[in-house]
Amino acid sequence: MVRRCSVAGCNSTAGLHSFPADLKIRRQWLHALGLEDREFPPRAGVCKLHFTRDCFSNAMEVEMGFSTQLALKRDAVPYAAPPARTPPPQRRLAPTMTREIGCQTEPVSSMYAGVQVNMKPMRRSKATQSRVANGTCDTGTPMEPFTECPGATSTPVKRKRCEVSTDDSSYHQDGSESSMNCTRVSNEVLHHKVTKYIVYEDKLLELFRRCPVCTRSVVVSQTIIGTLLRVKQHCAYCEYSSDWSSQPMVNNIPAGNLQLCAAVLFTGSSFCQISKFLDAFKIQGISESCFNKHQAKLLIPTINWQWKIDQDDAIENAIANGAVTLGGDMRADSPAKYGSYTMMDLKANRVIDIQLVQSNEVGNHQQMEMEGFERSLSLLEERGVVVQSLVTDRHTGVQKFMREQKKDISHFFDLWHMGKGLGKKMDVLSKGKGLQDVGLWRKSVVNHLYWSATTSTTGEEIVAKWSSVANHIQNIHSHENTLFPSCLHEPLVGDQTRHWLKPSTAACEKFTAILLSPRLLKDLHKISPEYHTSGIECFHSLILKFSPKNTVFSFKEMLCRLQLAAMHYNENAGRSQASTADGDLRYSIVFPKFKHGEFMATLTN
Repeated sequence: MVRRCSVAGCNSTAGLHSFPADLKIRRQWLHALGLEDREFPPRAGVCKLHFTRDCFSNAMEVEMGFSTQLALKRDAVPYAAPPARTPPPQRRLAPTMTREIGCQTEPVSSMYAGVQVNMKPMRRSKATQSRVANGTCDTGTPMEPFTECPGATSTPVKRKRCEVSTDDSSYHQDGSESSMNCTRVSNEVLHHKVTKYIVYEDKLLELFRRCPVCTRSVVVSQTIIGTLLRVKQHCAYCEYSSDWSSQPMVNNIPAGNLQLCAAVLFTGSSFCQISKFLDAFKIQGISESCFNKHQAKLLIPTINWQWKIDQDDAIENAIANGAVTLGGDMRADSPAKYGSYTMMDLKANRVIDIQLVQSNEVGNHQQMEMEGFERSLSLLEERGVVVQSLVTDRHTGVQKFMREQKKDISHFFDLWHMGKGLGKKMDVLSKGKGLQDVGLWRKSVVNHLYWSATTSTTGEEIVAKWSSVANHIQNIHSHENTLFPSCLHEPLVGDQTRHWLKPSTAACEKFTAILLSPRLLKDLHKISPEYHTSGIECFHSLILKFSPKNTVFSFKEMLCRLQLAAMHYNENAGRSQASTADGDLRYSIVFPKFKHGEFMATLTN
């Protein structure tokens, strides 16, 4: 027999939750549903439609796709009638559970809240006399089901946390109830933008050793919650007392703890590095378990939500611009546990999709690139992106897939990858005995490949110009191909002469075999004529800042850091080149590892 909801008039079978074993909570359920006099079978339950969003402990994880099963809180109580559903949130409004956590995402500018407050006159302490902007308080008063703009209700059902501004105007000295109906909170204080200072403990406690009323010594006690310091004063003479906190609370969590966790993640650092720094400086920090909890419950869902918004914008722009030229490449960690495939809109120079693949998903690390490529291309096509051409490296699996299943998309090879592969083969060959002269031609041959590709209009012309280098290294400058019959340079004399390779020698024969290999000549016809994947390589270098290869991350952490890197790249991809006070463009001289001691000039932003 199919299980159905036990509430009268509701026959839903989706998301059933069994009656609790705790007799006290079970009676609350029966009273709220008006079912005190009925008996139920052991498998009876109530469907999820009779619970509000805050009744579930993992609502955020389910919405973000990290979980599929809703889990009830221990004290959750259902409603007899399904509560009015909340309209779907706007795309650019942040989730309520993740607002104001000291992150780089745009916070909500305002918030509606309807609360009922019942406070008795009492001595107001120093900590409660200040206005807590955009704080979170538990009013202790039963609240109605969650709606976008709730009104006051007299039906006590369940306690609910509401975001309110608790200034003095919300309390009445006569002890009567005051109600704020749909008031807009404005001029909010953004806690992550407030300046912080390093204060020594002994200097801080000096401020609390004297009673501000009678100036006598007071009893001071302190409580530490991560980065938060709470100091309590009590004067035995005038009965003065106060409770002071060093930082505001956000959803009952110290704002400093949240911002420290966010700072670790957003700067691409690790908790271990920050913890060592704080310990060396003797600054009070948080525990690793606290960091992991806030990262899993708040930061990762927030970053995932923001990336979805940015990705939607990138896809919408790509669709609006018509046919798209995509570039794709994979980056593997060492040891290749994860492989991240990046798909970039080469015209807009924006990362449009990231697919993270774990090696055990596909059997081995060699299949990760193919899996990530298929996932990414399928997702973009489902979203309505019209792909005109695709630029990748010469991965044989990708070539076969495009040749057999995507014949309508033009597939090109990236010039930089071809030059890189050719240079590596020359480096290996030059290490052989008697083959050192091959290494002297490395830079010239790679430059010739770039020149052949950029100055040609057809694949046949590229092959003709490229093949001429096999004669050029032997000091032969006339060629049989009519498309490129002779070298274009002037006769080389004096210091311009090179270390020519003698014909029929081992160095010349092996070098020529690399230059004129059948696969290379075949692939030269498909070199990308306009776009290249240099932007993807820059993005992969940026990933090292957020996800170093010598640090191990979980799957969710790795995906989160990749999304941060993508948002960082897209935000800065359109920056103009820096210039001097006189208007001259600025460059930087760097010595990258792959240049083997040689320098190169880079743009300065």
